[in-house]
Amino acid sequence: MREQQAEKFLQAFQEKVPGLRKKKLVFLLIGRTGVGKSSTVNALIGKTVAEVGDYEATTMGVESYESELEGIKFQVIDTPGLCDDIEEAGRDQEYLDLMLSKVTQIDSMWFVSPLNETRVRRDEIQAIELITKAFGTKVWEHAVIIFTFANYVNSSKYSEALRKRTELIQKAIANCEDVGSEVAQAIPSLAVDTESETTPDGEKWLGELFTKVFSRISERAALPFFLMMADSIKPVSLNPLIDNTVGAYQARIELTEEQKKEVKKRIDASIIPGLAIAGASIGSVFGPAGTAIGGGIGAAIGLIAWLWD
Repeated sequence: MREQQAEKFLQAFQEKVPGLRKKKLVFLLIGRTGVGKSSTVNALIGKTVAEVGDYEATTMGVESYESELEGIKFQVIDTPGLCDDIEEAGRDQEYLDLMLSKVTQIDSMWFVSPLNETRVRRDEIQAIELITKAFGTKVWEHAVIIFTFANYVNSSKYSEALRKRTELIQKAIANCEDVGSEVAQAIPSLAVDTESETTPDGEKWLGELFTKVFSRISERAALPFFLMMADSIKPVSLNPLIDNTVGAYQARIELTEEQKKEVKKRIDASIIPGLAIAGASIGSVFGPAGTAIGGGIGAAIGLIAWLWD
């Protein structure tokens, strides 16, 4: 019975993959120049996707980066001009037209702001208004608030800073016409610091970043995003025939038990219904490493088996 469940699941999973290769995921980054947007997205993906460095702020800048991981194509769109204190009046529509010409869909939107600031800037409020005007209130359903430079905040004030900054950004979003508090308060937040593996509370932030993005990504993008990221998450023991230090390998992105629950919830809801049952079967049939299947599919199957182990 278990073998039949696992084989049925594997067949359904494999049948979905060819169609995923034809899709392109779109990540939209909102935040001014120098707040760490590029470094954060590069850290999540595990390779340089967006350029990092100081560059001259431009009121009309929209940077687009195309890449691929595990056969899944994706696009990262950075909008530095949206939060760089636009000085020229009356150019909102011009900027909106420029964005709309480059962005046809948004699967995941990141609102990025430094944690060590104490207020919502005027240009951030303007960015919230422009994004809502351009893409409608539904864009916030796929949004995550990311606070960078976490370790610039004293550890004794970290929790309070994260809570307060989250409330302020959510309030600014809620105040935008047609958005409302219900939508705004549902947007999750987290803190990152690309110069450290951990935030001031000692927790590794990369797993939380993956979890929040995955939990909020659009329905159509859930499976391809999972497939492209699976090999970075699944912990796999080293081959004892090659190296005796079995279990020494650590996944690039580690998940806590709470994060695993959140990831499983999204998998069960969005990838294949009833996966909780199939997941247990996969673990017993294909093993925790998914070694019976190769490539990106094998990594995804192995990750599912590990999550339900």
